[in-house]
Amino acid sequence: MEILIYRDEGAHPQCIRALVKAFQTENIKIPLSFIDRATLHSSNWKQKAALLIFPGGRDIPYHEALKGQANREIRSFVEEGGNYLGICAGGYYGSAQVEFEKGQPLEVIASRELAFFPGTASGPAYGLNQFSYETEAGAHIARLQMSSQEILSYFNGGCSFEKADEMPQVKVLARYQDLPTQPAAIVECAVGKGRAILCGVHPEYSAESIGRDHSLKEALQQIEVQRRGLFRQLLARFQIA
Repeated sequence: MEILIYRDEGAHPQCIRALVKAFQTENIKIPLSFIDRATLHSSNWKQKAALLIFPGGRDIPYHEALKGQANREIRSFVEEGGNYLGICAGGYYGSAQVEFEKGQPLEVIASRELAFFPGTASGPAYGLNQFSYETEAGAHIARLQMSSQEILSYFNGGCSFEKADEMPQVKVLARYQDLPTQPAAIVECAVGKGRAILCGVHPEYSAESIGRDHSLKEALQQIEVQRRGLFRQLLARFQIA
């Protein structure tokens, strides 16, 4: 069995590197591999997949590359007992509706086919006109509430999951503690025999994942123990740890 990371149009190289580093740090025994759009259009990959991960990047290229057959293959993989982890753009992409930068130049308002989360992924969670694809100007450390724990995590343009508490097949794993209504930041969705975990934050991002002069480098160094704990908790829900 393998952990498959989507590496194709839309997946940001830095997010992929951060994911690989996070798995290496935890000494996960299951091998990592990469998968692209061409492979996802077939069904050959399913037998070897323990977990399919869509990293941060851009949701629209995901949709343009995978709409139709590939999304049906991904959806059936999860329904038949597979696991999906969507981080930031991968979280938006795993939701039924995307609402991003509404009314602004980067606006995306669209439906998506995977629909693991049957509602709307709305973002950026911390407000409009802060995010940039070219820079990390809108990045900061999010304050989450997970069970009785407060956990800090890297955030850059991610979503909240609207009305997640009203959906019986959805379990809220973490909330944005520092936002007024404490909306869902990480959700786990029951999908047939499988599950999908969608994240508005980046549990894979460590200080090593960003540039040497990044303003958040010191902050990420200080929360590394929390970050690793959050990452391990999510993998454990897929029975990968």
